[in-house]
Amino acid sequence: MGMRTHTFIDGLVSGGPAREHADKLMLYGQFVGEWIAEAREFGADGSVTQSTWDIRFAWVLEGRAVQDLWITPVRGDAKVGWSEPGNRYSTTLRMYDPSIDAWHILWANPPGGRIIRQIGKKVGDEIIQLSDPDAQGMLSRWVYRHITSTSFTWFNERSEDNGQSWRIVQEMRATRVGALTE
Repeated sequence: MGMRTHTFIDGLVSGGPAREHADKLMLYGQFVGEWIAEAREFGADGSVTQSTWDIRFAWVLEGRAVQDLWITPVRGDAKVGWSEPGNRYSTTLRMYDPSIDAWHILWANPPGGRIIRQIGKKVGDEIIQLSDPDAQGMLSRWVYRHITSTSFTWFNERSEDNGQSWRIVQEMRATRVGALTE
């Protein structure tokens, strides 16, 4: 019996969506590839912080899910300390669930020690991901707007009044890598 030499990456990464729900999987599958984003974070005190992000989406788990990386500061050859201010090296796993016609979403950011669970779905021309209330009773939603094949705008919004009103915490304008020179 021969030894298999497949790597973990070979088992994780897929070439495209699973056929069974390919049309539904394209909600996030449309983002597969590399992106660069300019971001602004809005503090409760009125401060604004700007950053640049490296964002990468890929098909995983035999095309049954989409996983991404959201990285800032952009790494290049530089190493960033675990607790350096502004360090984010996070991943999101998005899995379509036909029984609810929506997506289970799990986001983790080890440098910040945060994990968020959300449900995501298409609403009009937007993709809205909504979480349960956090320990302080705040809701968060992440919204993809102005989606084209080469760009999108992503918003992190919070509500302190059970979704009656929302405050923008973070806004990112992303452009597909390669689209910058086209």
